Amino acid sequence: MSRAPMVERSPKKRAVLEKDKLSKRTSILQSAAFLLQKKDWAELSMDEVAKRAKIAKGTLYLYFPTKEDLCLRVHNADYEAWFLDMESFLKETKLVDAEVFSNWFVDSMDRHLRFLKLLPIVPTILEKNASVETIREFKLSLKDQIYKILPLLIKVFPLLNEQSAFLFLMQCHALAIGSWSHGFPSNQVKDAVKEDGLDMFVLDYKKFLRTSILTLLNGYKIT
Repeated sequence: MSRAPMVERSPKKRAVLEKDKLSKRTSILQSAAFLLQKKDWAELSMDEVAKRAKIAKGTLYLYFPTKEDLCLRVHNADYEAWFLDMESFLKETKLVDAEVFSNWFVDSMDRHLRFLKLLPIVPTILEKNASVETIREFKLSLKDQIYKILPLLIKVFPLLNEQSAFLFLMQCHALAIGSWSHGFPSNQVKDAVKEDGLDMFVLDYKKFLRTSILTLLNGYKIT
């Protein structure tokens, strides 16, 4: 029995299909970003994303195999926006010292709330369940953003070189993630620390982050 000949799509038809795929992908990411602006990651469902993007749930999984994969893609875009914010700050602010930078870093979190909400769960949840391809693209994008910002950071703080400037960014990142749970504890923790002076374990997140970054930069001055 002979097989029916394969029909090749024309370049024009392929272009239309690729454009349709890109449009669906963009719509999915925008839908997820919109929902994540309003709710936490744990509350987000793929059903909601599919409904908002006006596609079948099965189609959604063709583009993003897991919720973590989808959210990491959203977080990647938010990371890029945050780095653009830092770039503008370093270029446009006339006088940047340790205090000014630490204030900017903390205040930037208010302008990028979705970024901040996902930041603490990137290493513990999102990167554990996203695809290798998505994680790799996320890391490559992050690397590009870092190496783009390093020269500006070094120009503002001549006491830093490329290695120490990178280390400083990583330290700020670690502080923002590590102190999150102490600044925004669960309801169970809040109840547990109400008495016996245990509220010492609940941090003023912004104050702690601001002071820690300031201490870091002043430490580089000493060394």
